[in-house]
Amino acid sequence: MPNSPTIHSDSLTEGLMDYSKELLIVTHNGRFHIDDVFAFTTLFLALDLENRPFRLERTRNPEIIEKADIVFDVGGIFDGKRYFDHHQIGAPERDIKQTPKNMEGTIPYSSAGLIWTAFGLDVIKKLAPDLDEKSHRVAHSVIEKALVIPIDAIDNGKMQPENGLNFSSIINIFNPAWDCDDPSNQLERFFEASKIVQTVLIYQLNIEFARNRAISCCEEAYKNSPDNRILMLPRWMPHIYPIFANAWNTQLVIYPAENEWRVGTVPIRMHGNDRRRLFPASWGGLEGENLEKETGILGAKFVHKGLFIAVATSKEAAIALAHKTLE
Repeated sequence: MPNSPTIHSDSLTEGLMDYSKELLIVTHNGRFHIDDVFAFTTLFLALDLENRPFRLERTRNPEIIEKADIVFDVGGIFDGKRYFDHHQIGAPERDIKQTPKNMEGTIPYSSAGLIWTAFGLDVIKKLAPDLDEKSHRVAHSVIEKALVIPIDAIDNGKMQPENGLNFSSIINIFNPAWDCDDPSNQLERFFEASKIVQTVLIYQLNIEFARNRAISCCEEAYKNSPDNRILMLPRWMPHIYPIFANAWNTQLVIYPAENEWRVGTVPIRMHGNDRRRLFPASWGGLEGENLEKETGILGAKFVHKGLFIAVATSKEAAIALAHKTLE
């Protein structure tokens, strides 16, 4: 059975928020990687390090490690409170259910996964305090799957980064040249790399927060729709997930876009290409007057030859195209 990490508090930040005290954080020296940079970035956001005194020591000196408030990716100990290393025998591994389909076996945690498990929820609560607890945990899981598990897998040799530029290799670029032994330069580069990771993490979270807002908007639109086969939205937004999550019978989605109105179709499966309803075959590839003549609808502007999207010049024309398609 995998040895899952045990975190000794729902919020470890509670005992670390004395702004009058300099926080000592320790990780290893030498070359840094995506896992230790991501771990530090998580701590930077969760513990509000931008607005308080702290010192990051990159060392393997056991005397300094012993004095630290938090140690990650070094020290040979994981206790879920102060120490978050993953190199020792018996270090935590993820549940097999978290292993992506293209991999085998369990994935050991890296420092990124251990720190995210302990402090990630605090990051999300700080960035989106108005969301409810369920939404916070969903966002935490999304980042886990999108960023943290791949980082853990790469750091532990369970997955090879794709050729060319990728998140891991971009962070590696920030390491100083092999013959640069200046510790201050290494620390400066580490902080520069952390800013990149922070940007990616925040933007990835913003996508999830926006998806959450879209769910609420779609649910409100569905509730107000006179025909539950047609979802009328105030603008384009991610709508496929709420349709499937709520098991709606939605066939077509209407929304304004760039001074026109669009009518979109809905897939049979959430990630599939086949559609619940296509536009009539005789409309495919027509536009302008030819489409108006074929449909009998003034303002019909274009129907894709694949029959999955239609465009109209007005809301009324878009609704008419939808109703005629559903006849």
